[in-house]
This record gives sequence, structure tokens and C-alpha cells, in this order.
Amino acid sequence: MKSFLSVCFFLLCAPLFAQNPDDVTGLWLVQDKDARIRIYEKEGKYFGKVTWIEEPYDENGNPVSAPNGNPVLEMELMKGFVFEDDEWVDGTVYDAETGKTYYGSMELENSNTLNLRGSLDSFGLIGRTETWTRVNERGNE
Repeated sequence: MKSFLSVCFFLLCAPLFAQNPDDVTGLWLVQDKDARIRIYEKEGKYFGKVTWIEEPYDENGNPVSAPNGNPVLEMELMKGFVFEDDEWVDGTVYDAETGKTYYGSMELENSNTLNLRGSLDSFGLIGRTETWTRVNERGNE
């Protein structure tokens, strides 16, 4: 009887833990707290653009650029994520420091914590995960 009640509780509460595709959208502070990324939906896929960096200009007063020569500020560095089974997968993440592009996936730990994984392979076996924090629209954590 106890296991039956546990199963019933799980079935009743499961929808409370389910995520919607747009739950990932919004403004996020990266793990190192030196940049903010806005994640948004476009044509059913999810993208991320740099909206703020701690030091937007180099020592010569020029905008900080990625190895590809493009300015980091306003750069779209996350592309093509799709929502599947409570996570966002099949995207790519451009590392503006190294100039490398990685396979990407995202998963919400809770409504204010996002785990972004960049990996060398599409299976996510070799890579690293960063934890980002949601920023409210006033710019405060």
C-alpha cells in the first residue's frame, strides 16, 4: 500500500516539476560573473547573446574582440538549442576566449539556476559544465 501511495504522489506531482521550453529564456549571469547572456527563442530554437561584459574595452579603448575578430558584446554565442525531455540539446556554444565551438546542452536545476554543458562530442562525454544564475530584468541577481 505504501508503494502505491508513493506512485500516486509521484504521478500527481510530476507535472509540477516539468519544464516548459521557454523556461530557459531570460537574462543569465555566467559562472565567473563577468558577463550576462540573454537566452531567447527564435523559430522554435534557443539562442544566447552577450548583453553585458565586465570589461567591454581593451587597454587601447577598442571593443574587446573574440579570436574570430568580432566584438564580444552583442555576440550570439549560443545557437540552435531545441527543447527535448526537459532539457535543451543539439545546440552549439562558442567560447569567446578560445575561439572554439562546442556541442551544447542546457538543463535547469531550478528556475534560477542553469547548467550549460559544452562538450567535444555530441554525447557530452568530454567537456565541462558551467552553472549560471538568473538575473532579474532590473539587473540584480
